[in-house]
This record gives sequence, C-alpha cells and structure tokens, in this order.
Amino acid sequence: MLASFTMAFGQLNDSRFLKPLLYSLGLSVLLALIAFPLGYLGFEWLNQAFLAWLEGGDSWWMSTIEWGLRVLGILIILVIFVFAFGTIQTAFLGLFLDDVVTAARDKNHPTVQLDAPPPLSKSSWASAQFLTLSLSVNALILPIVLIGWFLPPLGLIVQLIANGYLFGKEYEDIIAVRFQTESRLDPLKRTIFGTAAAALYLVPVLNFVAPVISAAAFTNYIASRNE
Repeated sequence: MLASFTMAFGQLNDSRFLKPLLYSLGLSVLLALIAFPLGYLGFEWLNQAFLAWLEGGDSWWMSTIEWGLRVLGILIILVIFVFAFGTIQTAFLGLFLDDVVTAARDKNHPTVQLDAPPPLSKSSWASAQFLTLSLSVNALILPIVLIGWFLPPLGLIVQLIANGYLFGKEYEDIIAVRFQTESRLDPLKRTIFGTAAAALYLVPVLNFVAPVISAAAFTNYIASRNE
C-alpha cells in the first residue's frame, strides 16, 4: 500500500493528471461558492426564528446573542466545507478519472489490461450517490468531531475512520471495475486504504491534489494484484 502511494506521488507531474485535477477542483470551488451563501442564509433564517422565539425585543443582550449566533453559524459553515471539500472533489473526480487510471497503469503496470471506462451517465450517478452518502455521514458525525476538538484525538479518529470507509468504497467502485479481472478488497483493507487517503485531505495544500493521488495509488494497488 505504501508503495502504491509512493508511485502516485512520483507521477504528479504527469500531464494526464492535470485535467482531472483542474476540472474536479474547479467544479468543487464553484459548488462551494454557490452553497456557502445559501448555507449562510439558512443559518440566518434559523437565527431570526430563534430570536423571535426568545421575544427579547430590543434588549442589549438580544443583539449580543444575534451576533454570537451569526458568527457561530459562519464558523460552522466553514467547518462543514473544510470537512466536505475533499468529498465533493472526489465525487467530481469520478467524472474525469479515466486519464488518471490509464496514466498510472501505463507507467507502473503496462502489462495489465483495462476495460473501457463506464458511460458518463453511470459515472454521474455513482458520483451523486457517493456525494449524498458522504455528506450525510459527515453531517451525522459532525457533533462528535466538534466535541472531539476538546477531547483530542477523538474527533480526528472518528473523521478518519468514517471517511476512510467512504473513500475506500468509492475508489474501489469507480476503479476496480476497470480491470478485466476485477479485484475486490476485503472491507478492512479497503478501509485502511481509504483512511490513508482521508489523512491526505487533512494536510493543507496537499488536500487539493489528494483525490488524484489517492485515485492513482488505488489504481497501482489494484493493478499490482492483477499482474
């Protein structure tokens, strides 16, 4: 597994990695720019509804609570996007993954045969399913992660294991099917691999290329089992 990631890092300068990286990153940023204002408006609506329920009028403490809730809402939205950005980018990467898989195979496992990539409609559906599942799971574990900030490393462990399982399953679903002798991993190995990938998403700057690195590493790992 370590060798698979090492080979993936060594291939970052491959031009065939650039298109999937830029497309998935660009679409993720675009989605974030659209979703952030909507999220803020949602929190603002909840803020006003809560203040109306308090019925505090124009009291000074109402203004304090209002601004406190507003700042808290912005912080929560930012935390959600930090945690979810890698998931969103991975989902978009599934639409442009063919070049990454082919490039990794050509350089490190040239004798391994690949099947044709799935049609765009199937890839889009798989990406939508992964995005929905991942965002739902991360929303469920968010309270534990937030509490874990005060009880380290609880939050980090929960986040890595949950996303490790999700990433491992997603990469297997979109990459393993490309191999003529489809090689599936047992759930433990798949989760360990996904956890290693999830750890890359937590490293600043590196998190932007983590989806491509992880996809190439998973390709190397599966290909090595088919040689």
